[in-house]
Amino acid sequence: MSFSPTRYTQDLRRYYRLPAVQASLTLVLSIFVISIFVFFALRPTMVSITTLKKSITEYEKTSKLLKAKIKNLQVASTQLESIKNFLPILDTNIPNNGASYTTLTNSIEALAAQSGIKLETGSLGATLLFSRLISPFSPDKDQSVVALPFNIRASGGYVELNLFLTNILKMERVLLVDSVSINPQIGSNRNKMSAGSLVLNISGSAYYLANEAQITKAITEDKGKK
Repeated sequence: MSFSPTRYTQDLRRYYRLPAVQASLTLVLSIFVISIFVFFALRPTMVSITTLKKSITEYEKTSKLLKAKIKNLQVASTQLESIKNFLPILDTNIPNNGASYTTLTNSIEALAAQSGIKLETGSLGATLLFSRLISPFSPDKDQSVVALPFNIRASGGYVELNLFLTNILKMERVLLVDSVSINPQIGSNRNKMSAGSLVLNISGSAYYLANEAQITKAITEDKGKK
């Protein structure tokens, strides 16, 4: 059986002339065209809806995080109120605005006078001065507890020296005593001991808050200048 393109074309023309076929074809084409226009018309809206859904999801996550932070801040605020009255005591125990050398030495001298002993010598860790621009004592400088070594040598009777040592350990300023020694005091001729007189040696550390890395750097630079 031979295939005739001409006959096939004529058949198609007769087929498309049928009213039912023309109506169906028109309907299909109309639906197709309308679908295209609807797609391009609704596409921006669909994109906006998708973007809004993502934004809403992100906002919900952010909202949960903020609520958790607010809750933590409320707990921290409650805890701060409960310890607020103790903060001045804490600042005295471990100063946060410098090593407070003068305050410490004045306290030790006052205790010596109260105990009735004589301070022979005393020394503290390196004294450093800083401008406000590079102060390691600012709270925003990642502060940590820094040790301030001290050594005290005093002379007197045993009861008085014992009282002095006891008062040292009871100071508001936090002190860690590393070693204590009591020895008879040698007289001026280095052969006789002073009657009833003893020598007390104390070494240890006091503490303060500062940026330890900046303190170490400043001490190193200061030694380099010398």
